[in-house]
Amino acid sequence: MSTYIYRARDRYGKLVVGQIDAASLIAAEKNIENLKLIPLSVEEKSSISMSELIPSFQSVSKKDIIIFSRQLATLYQSGVPISKSLTSLIEFTRNKKLKIILQEVKDDIESGQTLAKSLGNHPKIFSEIYVNMVEVGESTGLLYDVLVRIALLMEKEMTIKSKVKSATFYPKLVISAIIIATAILIGFVIPKFAMLYSSFNVPLPLETRILVVISNFFVNYWYIMLAIFAALIISVKLYLNSAKGRLWWDEYKLKIPIFGSIFYKSMMGQFTRIFGLLFQSGIPVNRAFELIRNAVENKYFTKKIDELQEEIAKGNSITQSFIDSKIFSPIIIQMISIGEETGHIDEMLNKVADYFDEDLDHQLSILQASIEPILLTIIFGMVLFLALAIYLPIIDVINFVKK
Repeated sequence: MSTYIYRARDRYGKLVVGQIDAASLIAAEKNIENLKLIPLSVEEKSSISMSELIPSFQSVSKKDIIIFSRQLATLYQSGVPISKSLTSLIEFTRNKKLKIILQEVKDDIESGQTLAKSLGNHPKIFSEIYVNMVEVGESTGLLYDVLVRIALLMEKEMTIKSKVKSATFYPKLVISAIIIATAILIGFVIPKFAMLYSSFNVPLPLETRILVVISNFFVNYWYIMLAIFAALIISVKLYLNSAKGRLWWDEYKLKIPIFGSIFYKSMMGQFTRIFGLLFQSGIPVNRAFELIRNAVENKYFTKKIDELQEEIAKGNSITQSFIDSKIFSPIIIQMISIGEETGHIDEMLNKVADYFDEDLDHQLSILQASIEPILLTIIFGMVLFLALAIYLPIIDVINFVKK
């Protein structure tokens, strides 16, 4: 008796995946049919291999979805049916998890579902915006244009995120190195020097006394500090994971000097580009806001989008609703106002998105150029303080010995 893994459809067309014990492959297929299922594939289950384990741990990246979207768009434009296009993409897709998902999408399409509906069965891979855009593309016959626009949008988002990460990586690295180096000095180096100074009974400078007090507390009560630090981290995490805490942090981080402006411009660039794309595709304004609020990570901005929806539902214009929300910069309001007057809101939104992207690039370039000398100044100041605190008493010890 062997175990067989099967993929089948029930009488409603729903995909069913499971396993069944049978004496042979033919017997397994018969048993599946007896369950009132239509078998799509039946394979004998073998011992678990690494290739079977990989999909459960492997993730599907945004880059994988971009490549998939572009390839599907190209095949569709060439006149290849969606089902056959997916067969080709499944064959050449390297990501094993995406390969399995695309096979399920293909099976759903062959059972009569639309491409949008089939993609929508995998919300962790294909976002609600993605699925809705594909649905619009299918219904209007502009699937190629929609897939290309989605790919461009995702590429732009990836580029912006990469630049922001790159600009903030160096400061994080340097600050982490400073903290580790300081902890080593206070925990291991300073105590040895402190013992040396105390043996000569030499009066210590203020800098050294401060370091010795910190070092003594660190060495003798490290477990208290560790407990306080752990409690602080857990408390902060719990608070930020709560609805109130997340809302506060998402609003506050937009006000942080230098970095707040970067977060704001990145967020506004993403918002205007997605809104422009949805508006251009003919999706109603309120529905567009619903999709955007599910795509935006900042909860404070999500709250503002909810307020926008309420204002527009009352009959206010888009421009007036944006003014009342008090989060959008004058350039956004001005361009949307022009868009409403001319009937080209999507074009104005795309121009605003380009403006924010260029402005963000400029600010990140300035930040990267200025952050290095600032950090070097901080490091120099810390090194100077530590050098004076450690080596000034040595001079006093030498003078004491000479006497």
